Amino acid sequence: MGKYSSKTCRLLTMLGLTASFFLVEIVVGYVTNSIALVADSFHMLSDVVALIIGFASVRMSKWPSKRNTFGWARAEVLGAMINSVFLIALCFSIMVEALKRLIQIEEVEDPKLLLIVGSVGLLVNIIGLFLFHDHGHSHGGGGHGHSHGGKKGHGHSHGKKGDNHQLNGDCSGYHEDQALVEQVKASNKINGAVTELNELNMRGVFLHVLGDALGSVIVVISSLVIWFGEGDWKYYVDPAMSIAMVMIILSTSIPLLKDSSRILLQTVPSHIEVEEISKKLMEIEGVMHVHELHIWQLAGSRIVASAHIRCHDPASYMKIGKEVKDFFHNEGIHSTTIQPEFEVRIGIMNIMHGHF
Repeated sequence: MGKYSSKTCRLLTMLGLTASFFLVEIVVGYVTNSIALVADSFHMLSDVVALIIGFASVRMSKWPSKRNTFGWARAEVLGAMINSVFLIALCFSIMVEALKRLIQIEEVEDPKLLLIVGSVGLLVNIIGLFLFHDHGHSHGGGGHGHSHGGKKGHGHSHGKKGDNHQLNGDCSGYHEDQALVEQVKASNKINGAVTELNELNMRGVFLHVLGDALGSVIVVISSLVIWFGEGDWKYYVDPAMSIAMVMIILSTSIPLLKDSSRILLQTVPSHIEVEEISKKLMEIEGVMHVHELHIWQLAGSRIVASAHIRCHDPASYMKIGKEVKDFFHNEGIHSTTIQPEFEVRIGIMNIMHGHF
């Protein structure tokens, strides 16, 4: 397909559709004096920003950088946080305007135009579902960077003995177009869970599309009531529906803000218990003590860990090193740094001083 692959072209098509319709909605919203349509346009804008973040983060991941040793993996996280803060601020503004109109009603003009725009918005969301339903959340086989269900699967490399776990960039190990779709979905909803079951993924697709579609449905309902309703009471529907739209936007933007903040603060992922990890490490034969155990989330489902492992001597560490790495791998932690510490320091000092 020339410069871009098929999936990348689909994403760019959706980006163009969404951006264009955002402009249509916000213009028509102010022309018809419908705050519900303006609110839906901001919901569309959040999707535009998420698509741009996904596209840009994959492009940026290919840039070599001596200053960013992890590359630009967290560009999507930072973008998602900015997007969520922007949305929450807009929700506050919309809420204030909606409450104002509940106190002092304002007439909504041209409900027929409002109905047409709302219906087209619903169509755009359905097109988005067909474009990305089978691509953004598919984890079977071997194509996904962190999939555990196939044979090819991981976006990280392993040495021959299992001791070298180096985290790759966003596009390593699989095609750029697949990475791009994955990054876009991560920008929309950053989820630290490593157990990527198809049921959960399909539920995530459904909820995201449902949230977008509900905005257009709200606009359609509001326009129908205003068009066919009698009396001034019908003008209360638009601000009331706007408040419902605000609730929908907040239901996605607040969790997004919380998740992105936790990642940037390098907190332990919610599905990981550090004490349990430490306890299991101590159960490995040869491990005498574990301390300085740190686990954090780089981005998406990529988790990084470091630990000091005390064992008897270097020879014993050579035996348990692979077990420790494999343990972290099985826990979904694929980039690990282990610092060994040895109990035989006294013996070594005696040898150095000639005491045999």
